[in-house]
Amino acid sequence: MGQRHTHTSWVSFLGHRPPARLGGRRRARPEPAAAPPSAPAISSEQQRRADELQQDLQLARDIQQGLLLEAAPRLAGWELTAISMPARDLGGDLYDFLNLGGGIQGIMIGDVSGKGLPAALRMAVARTVFRHEARRDEAPASTLAAVNRGILSEIPQGMVTMLYARLDTARGELHLANAGHTFPLIVNCTVSEIELSGLPLGVDADSDYREATAQLGPGDSVVLYTDGVLEAENAAGEIFTYERLEALIAANRQLKPRAMVALMLHELRTWSGDTLQTDDVTMVVLRRRLTDLGAELRSIVEDVLGAEPAAPFWDEELAPLAEANAEIWIAALPEIMKRAQSRLGRGLARELNQQLRLTLEDYRA
Repeated sequence: MGQRHTHTSWVSFLGHRPPARLGGRRRARPEPAAAPPSAPAISSEQQRRADELQQDLQLARDIQQGLLLEAAPRLAGWELTAISMPARDLGGDLYDFLNLGGGIQGIMIGDVSGKGLPAALRMAVARTVFRHEARRDEAPASTLAAVNRGILSEIPQGMVTMLYARLDTARGELHLANAGHTFPLIVNCTVSEIELSGLPLGVDADSDYREATAQLGPGDSVVLYTDGVLEAENAAGEIFTYERLEALIAANRQLKPRAMVALMLHELRTWSGDTLQTDDVTMVVLRRRLTDLGAELRSIVEDVLGAEPAAPFWDEELAPLAEANAEIWIAALPEIMKRAQSRLGRGLARELNQQLRLTLEDYRA
């Protein structure tokens, strides 16, 4: 973990073949190969214990997936997407969302040291302590200080990096504090890091944390991620690096959160190929919607279809509705989908319908 920066197979033993004699008229017949040793028989008691272990691991996986929300919450005027992909069955990355009332949304991402079951258990404890403290304190910095003390009490071994942000959904203000996690990225006309450092949780009970504030305008995004993104390796042992991530986001900064996450995952998979990864990958992307409904809907069409195919579809089918309100758009959706299906096919039409409807419900609210 840093701020920025098994598979088991049976080993077969091949029988030894002595070298054949090269001299004389006859070549000695090689000795027959020794048969590989057979695997030791598994007793019924060993099998029972193995089955119990698998059941326990499955239970742990189910609990962990229950802790990581399947879908990010819907926020009026905002889009939020999150995904976590463990390198093993049980991961150590975490994220969480808290509705703190009054239009304030808490957003957290973290990375627990270690792998497998111990990391998963530490992750569960870290999330529980965070939820308790975040509801008691309004300031991200003092919240992280309290979480740090709680983790030292509950998890004496192992550390946790954590980034905590409080979003004022009405004003677009983001207040952040960081405990050793990768820096958040602000995406607008450029891509920039908020360089906010601090010791990981679980290291020093007296750690202090600083806060930073970012103002997000319409169309601006925030990208939070764990270091597994930067450290994904290819077949040559090269890591993905921050520079590649920054260039990727900068070249596609117009994308909405769902499409941005999908693109980053695709690039990581392309980079890694069949290389076994050793670190979890987690991403949270937040975007403030545009104030103009027509412009926001056009950005959805471009997201689903791509910029070039979207232009003629928008101009020929949707441009007359560009100035309409959400109610008129919703009433027109069935006809729009008929035309979309005839021009684009059922799959794209269904995806477009889903994204348009979700956005229109948000604007109508």
